[in-house]
Amino acid sequence: MTQPRDPDRPDPYGGAAPPPTPLGSPVPPPAHDPDSAEAFAAELEALGYIPPDPDEPPPLDLWASVGDVLPWGSLLLLFSWAAMYLLLGAHGALTDSGAMFAWGANATQMPLRSGAWRWLASTFLHAGAAHLFFNAVTLAVLGPAVERIFARWGFWIVFVVGGAFASFASMLAREAFASGQSLSVGGSGALFALGGALLVVVWRLRHRLAVARSRALVASVLYLIAPGFAAGYAHPGTDNVAHAGGLIAGLVLGALLPTDARLEGRGPNAALKALAFGCVLALLASLALAVKSGLAR
Repeated sequence: MTQPRDPDRPDPYGGAAPPPTPLGSPVPPPAHDPDSAEAFAAELEALGYIPPDPDEPPPLDLWASVGDVLPWGSLLLLFSWAAMYLLLGAHGALTDSGAMFAWGANATQMPLRSGAWRWLASTFLHAGAAHLFFNAVTLAVLGPAVERIFARWGFWIVFVVGGAFASFASMLAREAFASGQSLSVGGSGALFALGGALLVVVWRLRHRLAVARSRALVASVLYLIAPGFAAGYAHPGTDNVAHAGGLIAGLVLGALLPTDARLEGRGPNAALKALAFGCVLALLASLALAVKSGLAR
């Protein structure tokens, strides 16, 4: 079946019958014009577009590469924070500074040997429901990310070392500027360490991470830790020295610690695993001393 010719249109075949075109036959593609393709590429380059390197590996998806890692470390900390808050509330210690001291608050004017356990014990204590809630939300967001990227070994190192350094820095600052004994409680210094480690690891993996994933991680970290510094000026009781100390410790640890072996090809060695195990033991020992001291009051 052919299409009839319009008598008013010129005949391109010089009177000869045109070749029949079967209905439904494929239309041949237009001829490739290399000049137009090169012009289009030049126009894109002028707009700032950089074509991908064919030898470059595809962007790394953290969650797909590491897998579904259950954040047991973060969950255990959340449970222990809630248990300690209920225990302090049952003993009327939430509004009593003397009781807070007995339960392990980080205190000045104490010998280093007898007070060092408080650097970690104080991370389990919170001064009120709002304090506990905001710290718990921050841990629920940052903790699982650190456990996925640095593995659980790295998570414990960052939390414990960062929390201890934050408490130590806070104690030194209050020793220098506070008159009389000063107390500090809360796990925000350790949380700032987790945030600092995440900021550094995004930079370390910047050539492999998908842009959207990098921006989401950085935005979530800044969204959670920036109000902590702002609260130090809005609420004089907030310990910004502990926040700064934890952030500095996290930045350093994030630069030194290996990530999960599925991300960079090297996981923690035996020495780092031993360090992580020691951090967990130190955390448990400080918690046991806090409970023992509080119950004996």
